[in-house]
Amino acid sequence: MNRLTYPSQKVTYVLIALVAVCMAAGAGFLLSMDDPVQQKQLISDSGLVQMIGQTSIALAFFLCLFFAVTDTKRRSSYLPLSYLLMFYTLREADYHYKVSEYAKATQFKRFYSHEMIPLSTKLFMAAIVLLFLVVLYRYLMQEKEGFLLALKKRLPWAVFSLAWACVFVLSQLIDQLPIFHHTVEGPLFEEIFESSAEVIALIAVVLFRIQVHGEARAA
Repeated sequence: MNRLTYPSQKVTYVLIALVAVCMAAGAGFLLSMDDPVQQKQLISDSGLVQMIGQTSIALAFFLCLFFAVTDTKRRSSYLPLSYLLMFYTLREADYHYKVSEYAKATQFKRFYSHEMIPLSTKLFMAAIVLLFLVVLYRYLMQEKEGFLLALKKRLPWAVFSLAWACVFVLSQLIDQLPIFHHTVEGPLFEEIFESSAEVIALIAVVLFRIQVHGEARAA
């Protein structure tokens, strides 16, 4: 099994350990800061923590778009993934706030009941979200069997894809659970997990290409 795993499973576990250590080190550094203002600046929209994540997911998007153009064999997989990563990139960069001056002042679930947001804006956002959900569903159905097989073989890109899902879900749980909204650590951990998930997504994209090239050379 290891002969067909690129990079090796040992290297994969080392990479996972490095990501975990970086997450822990980042959280420890932020928690140890005595200046709450500087702490908030680091996890703000333009702060270092979020910029690392936004840059990583943007790179993942551009890589997938490049592979969609150059890899004709896997174009049907890369094209929808490129769209999903584009949506992911724009969401993390808060471009959805630019559709309305009131969008940032309300949560998504209250967006459609906000009386100051025009109906045309609500319909436009609904169309984008609907398209995203359709592409996501079709992509998951298309790739489900291959992903499960790759995960069974413990291929590095599949392991990192699963790690991304776990870290991303944790970040959203921290964001949505009210218990974390009343502590200083809540937003801090949310941003660290969110940014880490984006770094993990980039690593998964790179590892998939390493697997493809490894299999091609072995053949």
